[in-house]
Amino acid sequence: MDAALRALMGPPQRLVPSRAAAWLEIEDWVGRPLPEDYKEFVDEFGDCRIMEFLAIPHPEGRDGLLESMRDDREFLEVVGDQYRDSAGILPFDPATAVGWASHDYDGDVCFLLPREDGHWAVMIAFRQRRMVLIEEEGFTAFMVRLLGKDRVPSGWPVVEPLWRSIDESPVI
Repeated sequence: MDAALRALMGPPQRLVPSRAAAWLEIEDWVGRPLPEDYKEFVDEFGDCRIMEFLAIPHPEGRDGLLESMRDDREFLEVVGDQYRDSAGILPFDPATAVGWASHDYDGDVCFLLPREDGHWAVMIAFRQRRMVLIEEEGFTAFMVRLLGKDRVPSGWPVVEPLWRSIDESPVI
């Protein structure tokens, strides 16, 4: 894991990492390998809440990552047209967006967006404002800026602690 992200998160919290089969099932559904930095983060810290409101599920967590991803894809299929920009086009392909977290404060949903060059961008779909924020730098850069409080998305409160497990999580 990136040294800057590790410094912000502290020592790993996971007692038992995800089974490889759990990630294979998820990546089979996604249709491609997910970014390694994201998977490593989830294996070490997932099924958690970041700054109280950002819920990051784990493949074997309380609600299950694959189930959350399916729900998030369904959300985009239903409301995706609401996120069209001024040119009338979507700045992302809803069929390839992969949900990785939800923000309970305003109902925002975070997605990973595969790019043609092989990297993954991070997108936040703001439910209350019907707009998206796309961070092309990827998962680790997004998390470092968020946890370092350098760039917290508009409307997201900064609350301590930075990390805590989801209540009744079977994996923490």
